[in-house]
Amino acid sequence: MENKFGTDVKRITCFLPKGAGIRLVERLHVEKNIDSTNVHTGRGLRTVESVKDYGAWTEQDVLTVVVDAEQADEIFAFIFFQGELNKPGGGFIYQTSLVKSSHYRLPRMED
Repeated sequence: MENKFGTDVKRITCFLPKGAGIRLVERLHVEKNIDSTNVHTGRGLRTVESVKDYGAWTEQDVLTVVVDAEQADEIFAFIFFQGELNKPGGGFIYQTSLVKSSHYRLPRMED
C-alpha cells in the first residue's frame, strides 16, 4: 500500500475479549500476509445478558487493521469468523474508509 488519498483504503476496527486480538494479528500475518495491524487494551461494559460479566467493566482488546478496499470485505469476514464475533458476546466490528494512509512495513532482519 503506497501513500494514498481517497476511499480506496479501509480501516477495520473490532472489540474482542482480552487475549483474542494478538491471536488474530498472528493469523492475519501468517494466513493473509497482513502486517498493518494494531492491538491495544481498553475497558468497556458488557451489555449482552448471556455473558456472565453482564454490566461489569472488563478489559477488551481493540484490533485495528488497514487494508486496500479490494480486500476489505474478505479480511472483515476473516476477522469476524476467526475472532468468533458471530457468537453471543463475541465482540463488535466495523469498517470505515480512510481519507489518507501510508505504507506500513515491518523491518527486515538482516543475516
